Amino acid sequence: MKCVDDFRLKLGDKELVPIIIGGMGVDISTAALALEAARLGGIGHISDAMVPTVTDRRFNTKYVKDKLKQYKFNVENSDKSVVQFDLGLLEEATRLHVGHTMDAKRGDGMVFINCMEKLTMNAPKDTLRVRMRAAMDAGIDGITLAAGLHRAASP
Repeated sequence: MKCVDDFRLKLGDKELVPIIIGGMGVDISTAALALEAARLGGIGHISDAMVPTVTDRRFNTKYVKDKLKQYKFNVENSDKSVVQFDLGLLEEATRLHVGHTMDAKRGDGMVFINCMEKLTMNAPKDTLRVRMRAAMDAGIDGITLAAGLHRAASP
């Protein structure tokens, strides 16, 4: 009887068990899940969706609280166009999330990050560039791009 270990997924010189899991945003697919897939020789995904929120929850940072303080004047306003991503803080949160995950990686598998580019506000190209570069600098094995949740403005 064949089992999953009888098959191999080849990426460059790396042979992996053909198991690819995770990638759901806002820490639904957790780093622990991705790390277990990597330990077993497959590919596990973490997500960068709402990474400041995830980082606050996992590492007791204050990215979201600080952003709320900055934009508290605009909480009741339906027009959120003045709210901006601080790309430096986004980079810091991404590096923390990815770096911590990669430091904990064991086994022959890989950990990818799923960049959900449709979740960005304002400067999407700059934001995506920062997120991907920060993940690579933190040692991520690969990047996938997904549409994420499109948050179009109301008519």
